[in-house]
Amino acid sequence: MKGGTNLIEDNVTEPFSFGPTLIKYEYLRITDTTEIPIPTEVLTIKSEIIAANGDIFTLSGASKSGKSAVIGMAISGAITENGIINDGIDGMEVSPNQSRKAVLHFDTEQARHKHQYNVRSIIKRADLDSCPAHYLSYNIRQLDIKEYAVVTNEICEVAVDAFGGIHSIWIDGGADYVADTNDQERSNEVVKYFETLAIKYDTAVFLVVHTNPGSDKERGHFGSQCQRKSGGILQVKNEGGLSYIEAKFLRYAGTNDIPQLIFNYDKDKGYHVGAGIRSKSDDEEAKIQAKINKAFILCNKIFGGQKSYKYAEAISAIMKARVCSERTAKNDFKTMKSQEMILKGTVDNWRLNYDYTNEI
Repeated sequence: MKGGTNLIEDNVTEPFSFGPTLIKYEYLRITDTTEIPIPTEVLTIKSEIIAANGDIFTLSGASKSGKSAVIGMAISGAITENGIINDGIDGMEVSPNQSRKAVLHFDTEQARHKHQYNVRSIIKRADLDSCPAHYLSYNIRQLDIKEYAVVTNEICEVAVDAFGGIHSIWIDGGADYVADTNDQERSNEVVKYFETLAIKYDTAVFLVVHTNPGSDKERGHFGSQCQRKSGGILQVKNEGGLSYIEAKFLRYAGTNDIPQLIFNYDKDKGYHVGAGIRSKSDDEEAKIQAKINKAFILCNKIFGGQKSYKYAEAISAIMKARVCSERTAKNDFKTMKSQEMILKGTVDNWRLNYDYTNEI
């Protein structure tokens, strides 16, 4: 090889002598003999790893879908020494915290009184009498967005020394660390910041992120970057009044290995509780019920106020209200008719059936 040395051939016959540049970056190099500790699992579902130390994890869902409730259940497990909690979601487990390392929780969304209610529920679920010292939960909503990362950094620095390490970090409102979730540069910086926390403190960082209205896509460019960088994404969904967790992307397991876990609010206990595993039949039933619920709302909008229409007029009214095709309008009318939300009068006019009731 003219004008240089064939490093591949030379490396076969004699050791390669590293220059100052390669030595400088040797700590970043990975070989087959590099000693790398196996990441410690932090969150599992049915024994499949969802999140591990040194990585970020995303829990997404629509507004009021129950994301904070899921985080509350997980934190309850994180602050216990054995990982056992009351009324948890079947199959979802958080690694025990035998050494009582710090469990950090930062909330950017809840009002202070609601935040405190959630903290009390977490303590109650963990079967504790009071808030343990290693559970550090902060409401930072009152701060300027520019202060979020600064405050988070300072608390992490103190917590790792005070408690001998950090078990996990929970950010309820990860996108709020960015003023504009569509700001690509800033979104990348903040996601990288969370990655750095996970690596620096050898912990798992959990981010709660909203999805776009009417979509499963995490909000803005921040959400897109979370998709690319997260070790796993779980979504919280609600269909037909049924709340459940669904695996979206997983780095450590296959999404088909994770069942959909159901949870519901228990009025008597004052918090959400696990309600089993969602089957395919549940999925179909939920879709059917959601379709009926949607038709019922539309029906009241079209026929409410004692309005009545002949068939063609009703189809036109539905098309105008929904801004949809004639075919879609006819399907909506068919659902209203089959469920007896509307009844046909003596003059061939269709009217609202006031005796019809629907649980929505």
